Amino acid sequence: MGRSNQRRLPSALCSTWLSFCFVVLLTGCCQRPMPKPRDGEAKKPDRPVTQIDQQPRLPSFISLFKEASPAVVNISAAHPLPIPKELLPKKDREILKALVRSLGSGFVFDDQGHVATCSSVVQDADEIEVILISGRRLKATLVGSDEISDIAVLSIPVQGAPRPLALGDSSSLKAGDWVASFGYPFGLSHTITAGIVSAIRSSDVMQASHGLILSDASINPGCNGGPLVNTRGEVVGINMIPGQTQGGMGLAIPIDDVKSLLELLKTGKSPGHPWLGVSVQYVDERLAESFGLPNTEGALVSMVVSNSPADKAGLKRGDIIITLSGRSIEDPLALIETARKAPIGRQIKIQIIRKGKPKNLKITPCPAP
Repeated sequence: MGRSNQRRLPSALCSTWLSFCFVVLLTGCCQRPMPKPRDGEAKKPDRPVTQIDQQPRLPSFISLFKEASPAVVNISAAHPLPIPKELLPKKDREILKALVRSLGSGFVFDDQGHVATCSSVVQDADEIEVILISGRRLKATLVGSDEISDIAVLSIPVQGAPRPLALGDSSSLKAGDWVASFGYPFGLSHTITAGIVSAIRSSDVMQASHGLILSDASINPGCNGGPLVNTRGEVVGINMIPGQTQGGMGLAIPIDDVKSLLELLKTGKSPGHPWLGVSVQYVDERLAESFGLPNTEGALVSMVVSNSPADKAGLKRGDIIITLSGRSIEDPLALIETARKAPIGRQIKIQIIRKGKPKNLKITPCPAP
């Protein structure tokens, strides 16, 4: 019996030792510590950051489209035929009449049925039609137009006019702000395009009666005259398409530059042409030599009208105008062209030479008397 007990003892010890090792290994697997981050390493987040979390959320223009669209209209203007109607049969006249129609866009801007658009859309038209988003057609009347600013105001029946769009504040726009453009490209369908403001140019920089808003919101032919709105649905600009468009850049006239013009045009009045109140003549070689000028460029002041903008600015007979609103004046014709585009009621810079010395003045053009 002593030998039998001595044989079992190693087996019991072996079993106990194996059990102890199993417990140690199991405990080590369950409680193995996480490795500490090395110096310079960021602690890993509890939840992995997805690509969606890293992307900024873009605005949705669905509600904006629903709210603003009813006030945006399609404009179709018929123009006189370039050929006397006596020379064409009636059928051919109707075909040709359809070909000489101009298409554009516009928007209702007050509760009296007034529609803002570009004057280039309705200029010289003998019949103007406004098409609402519902497809309803309304006869429109041209109330006022200004070719220099390319702005016109139409009138449609108040009973059929949609709710107007509010005019916003274009001076608060900054590069990077979201904007949306509305219109009827090629006169086919009601559309919205969105983008950000790329740059803003003032009227002084543009040397024109209004500034420009540049954005990457596409403005296609037929959308000129439509509204450029901010994310609150307020009109901040009027879409325009110059003679030659480049690079798909959208251009719009800042609404602040034409608010007073819209109010004037809807009364049936036309803005007066800018007037300086000065008569000028060419600078020939003899005059250039007598005035000590290096060349014959400039416009020589021969008369200043009393109490005119030129008189109030301090211009005198014998002064030579060399720049106006930042544009070089080579001769009297250049002065007339530059003054024609000058903003009425807004102060601009004028540079002159007086007794051989340059002098800077400020002048405020007013409507021609």
